[in-house]
Amino acid sequence: MKDNKKLKSQFLNSLKRGTGEAYLIVKSHPNIDFSNQIIKGALNIFAYDGQCEGNRAQYIFDIISFSKQKTKVRKAVLKGLANESDNTWNLTHLFALTKLYAEKGDTEAKQAIYDRFLHNPIFGSDWVGYSEILELDGFDGLLYITEKFGRYVEQNPDDWQDDSIISEFQEENKYLNVYQELEKKAKKNKFIRIYLDAVYSNNSRKKNNSKPTIFEDIIDEIYNSKPILSFRRKNNLTEEEVTKVAEQLIIETDKSKIEKLLSIFDRYKFPLDSEVILNFAKQKRSSKYSIVENAVYALQHLKSKSIRRFALDKIQNSKNPIDYLEILISNYKKGDHKILTKIVANTNDEDKIESLAGIFTEIFKANKTKKCKEPLEILYNKMNCGIHRNGIIEILIKNRVLSKKIKKEMKFDSYLKTRGIININKTQ
Repeated sequence: MKDNKKLKSQFLNSLKRGTGEAYLIVKSHPNIDFSNQIIKGALNIFAYDGQCEGNRAQYIFDIISFSKQKTKVRKAVLKGLANESDNTWNLTHLFALTKLYAEKGDTEAKQAIYDRFLHNPIFGSDWVGYSEILELDGFDGLLYITEKFGRYVEQNPDDWQDDSIISEFQEENKYLNVYQELEKKAKKNKFIRIYLDAVYSNNSRKKNNSKPTIFEDIIDEIYNSKPILSFRRKNNLTEEEVTKVAEQLIIETDKSKIEKLLSIFDRYKFPLDSEVILNFAKQKRSSKYSIVENAVYALQHLKSKSIRRFALDKIQNSKNPIDYLEILISNYKKGDHKILTKIVANTNDEDKIESLAGIFTEIFKANKTKKCKEPLEILYNKMNCGIHRNGIIEILIKNRVLSKKIKKEMKFDSYLKTRGIININKTQ
């Protein structure tokens, strides 16, 4: 009995993290009832970021397939879909999981998806479930969605609807003129008409409000853009613009502007004297400005003895050594894996583990070494982010230190991209 309790705890721990160990445990112990633990994974998206990682429906569905309590679990899934009212990503996960039942011919599950769509929607998440309906029923599903939204808009005239659902469906069904077909249906269905009119109206408003702002130069754009620069723009600065920002940073005295200028160098290598950035990083941290934080981000691209000394001092003596680890991306040396191992071994906070996963991945991408094995395996066994776990596994493979245990588990990982990593034997 004690062994069963320990095994269930191990199973749930793996389930929450999303590793394939959970699948292997339930497969190897068919006589143990894991249904309560499985239900927890069915009703909750335990991923660190459910929005970025996506649902874990296939992962849970595969595990359910080995349960002798399938009926109990299925009942909990359908009840969860009907009742989830707080967490958007739990709801997306439940829709996706229920769709897998529907695809197997479960008509009750399919009806549950239709019944739940736009019924007591979570604020800001009225869209949840549309993709499952489209995947199940194509254009007929789109008609249901547009009519349902039309009824909703009639009752809530201020509700805002854009063309994203229609555009996505059109992109995936190029043979069909989607708007034309919807217009035909709208002639006899007033709710589809209401929905289309709402979409047209909001598209028109969007066009009228989308006048581009003209800036004098890159400095003016950085100082006056909100946010500072769009993601696309920030990724497309010319060498000349980067140099101009660096030159302005040297002479700028306004702290708010310094903060903005420094933010550019988390993505670009500062092209002038690295001591400029190091001096900003040495300043006292402020609750008002992110000058020190932005300078530390910039140091990840710069390498010097003085930068490494600064990094090691902060890592070993500051209250939050994680804040300075990124500097090791360009300043890593043999033996630093011991520092990283100690830090991750003593870290259990979920947010800090996620930060370490991102930083360690970048450090070992830039510094190939077999010594990555110990700190990365500790992370693997603590983290619940499938995206970063995928990155860790790829690094372990490239450094030829992937353990047999992880190699077995990754085939059943919650993050489907990890399952798709192939040619492992060729790299081992």
